[in-house]
Amino acid sequence: MIKKIKVIWTFLRKHFDKAFYKGAWMQFFWLAGFVVFWGAIGVWASSRFDVEGWRVIELLLDPGSFCDSDEETCGKANIYFQLIVTLLGAVFFTSLLIGSVGNFLERRIDRYRNGGVAYDVDDHILIIGAGSMLVNLIKSLLEEESNTKRDVVILTSKNAEEVRGHVFSEIPKRYTRNIYVYYGSRVRKDTLNKLDAYQTKAIYLLGEDDEPAHDSINMKCYEALAEVCKRSQHTIECYMVLDRLTSLQLFYYRQDNVSSGNLRLTVVNSLENIAQRVLVSQSYRDGEVYPTLDRNGIHADDDKFVHFIIVGMSPMGYAMAITAAHVCHFPNFHSKGLRTKITFVQAGIKQEMNFFLGRYSELMKLSYWEYVNLEDPSQCSASYPDARYVSSLPDRKGFLDIEWEFIDGGIEAPEVRDYLENCAENNDKTELLTIALCGDSPEENASAALFLPEIINEKHIPLFVYQPGGDQMMRIVKDSPRYSHIYPFGMKTDAFDKQYQERMKQARRIMHLYSQEGIITNLPKGDEGELVENWFNTQYAFQQSNMYAANSIPFKLRSLSVQENKELSEEDIDLMARTEHNRWNIERLLMGFSPYPLSERMAFKEILSSDDIDAAHELNTKLKAAKKKLFKHKDIAPYDELLDGSKKYDRTIVKNIFNVSRI
Repeated sequence: MIKKIKVIWTFLRKHFDKAFYKGAWMQFFWLAGFVVFWGAIGVWASSRFDVEGWRVIELLLDPGSFCDSDEETCGKANIYFQLIVTLLGAVFFTSLLIGSVGNFLERRIDRYRNGGVAYDVDDHILIIGAGSMLVNLIKSLLEEESNTKRDVVILTSKNAEEVRGHVFSEIPKRYTRNIYVYYGSRVRKDTLNKLDAYQTKAIYLLGEDDEPAHDSINMKCYEALAEVCKRSQHTIECYMVLDRLTSLQLFYYRQDNVSSGNLRLTVVNSLENIAQRVLVSQSYRDGEVYPTLDRNGIHADDDKFVHFIIVGMSPMGYAMAITAAHVCHFPNFHSKGLRTKITFVQAGIKQEMNFFLGRYSELMKLSYWEYVNLEDPSQCSASYPDARYVSSLPDRKGFLDIEWEFIDGGIEAPEVRDYLENCAENNDKTELLTIALCGDSPEENASAALFLPEIINEKHIPLFVYQPGGDQMMRIVKDSPRYSHIYPFGMKTDAFDKQYQERMKQARRIMHLYSQEGIITNLPKGDEGELVENWFNTQYAFQQSNMYAANSIPFKLRSLSVQENKELSEEDIDLMARTEHNRWNIERLLMGFSPYPLSERMAFKEILSSDDIDAAHELNTKLKAAKKKLFKHKDIAPYDELLDGSKKYDRTIVKNIFNVSRI
């Protein structure tokens, strides 16, 4: 009997402790249990002491009512029984009730503070992860009037209170009442369901900073979102951020569209986004803009070329170089034979150079590039395009309008400083020089910016300095006339490119033009139903192709000598169509497309331009399949080599460039 009582007592103690640890509802459950238990015993015993049953319940719930008891009228036994019931009520009800209510409120506050409270919401914006774009993204969203009263829910695996404090310190107070932070794992479906992901207006999948498996976790989260959003009654825009350029490259090779059902996915690379903010959007801060690589534009009769020097072959350096390669295409390549030059500078550059050559092998086998060792010129070497793919005439450097240079030496080396001085001397004479310091160490980048050759300061050569941690200190320097040409970039608080969605609308309009010919006066807007549907039914690689085309529009407009309200001459159209095809060649090669050897291209051209319709149709079918599955394209070639059917795409884009640029 004693053993059985001991077991029961142990059982009650264990479950009592667990209940009071777990939360308020279990505490109230035990409280109700105590009331029922002692109330039942009290009611059962009340008749023996001449006490009414309801009097027992009254004393348990309100021990203060004992003062109404009178010994003379009730008797001693009755009074003692009521006293015992009163004490039990005071201990097991009043004290536990106060404790439970206090614990309930305290735990509720703690749950809110720690991001444990979720609310029923719909038509809200869900931001998954508190990555570097968070604050700037929220600011951008709140610029739209329709979002100012819409709930914004942030899901993070970081400290929720710290995230809330950071966001609230940056956002105007009147908007913070609609911002909620929830702590949880972004790959759990139950968490996404709890936050009503299937009822959102839009989802921004940022992830957290400094995650080794950031891209994999984000992709896993997207797969969970695709399952959760199957029950949605409307389409949901989902933007997923990837940190690695390689991850973006892998999406190019998908044969299907990455969107799933009601969830329409747009993939954004964080580094590419930063580079586009600097080189395309030019959005710095407080109305100030980053200078353009081509300054006021390069025209057909100009004798200057863009020279972009990137110090440090870091991931950020790669992103800046690739973004420049996508947009720096100018008409004086055809009229003057001048190429954009992209130069990497780094001590011991050979290993990283070889990695770059391998990573972009399709591009580099058609490019002219040099390895330069300024300390030991005997080690210098130059590489010309593979002879199988290009004609040796008229230009041995091939038909691409960008060349590459890899300088082996640190920014502090005297030979490198002499090289920079020489380039600065030629600025505005034969080249338009811009320097980007993209090393992995922000402190070293800032230090190098202050101690470059004096001529760079004197001539105000644009100097981009990678400062992911913040630009507060660099802004102090930038305020002085001596260093006003220094532009910090890559700050985490300003990482979101606000113009990205506007350029996406332009990209959708460009995609629409591929099915048209001539000048389209009533070009649809980029957010109209048909254009959006076609966009999300298109293979990701070709979506990005149109995005890169949209990025180049400002550069093309600056290269044109005519104003928007004037018609382009046939000469302008032809020259800019050639320039657009140069851009397209580089874009396709950077995305991993392979060219066909020159001999095969000539054979294709002969068949496709012949009168043998069946043979041409059969070849066209094979070439389309190879383009989609094998990433091989027959039109990676000089413009003059193209058939008229291929040239029309470049010409149509140029003819409608003013219409496309209008949002």
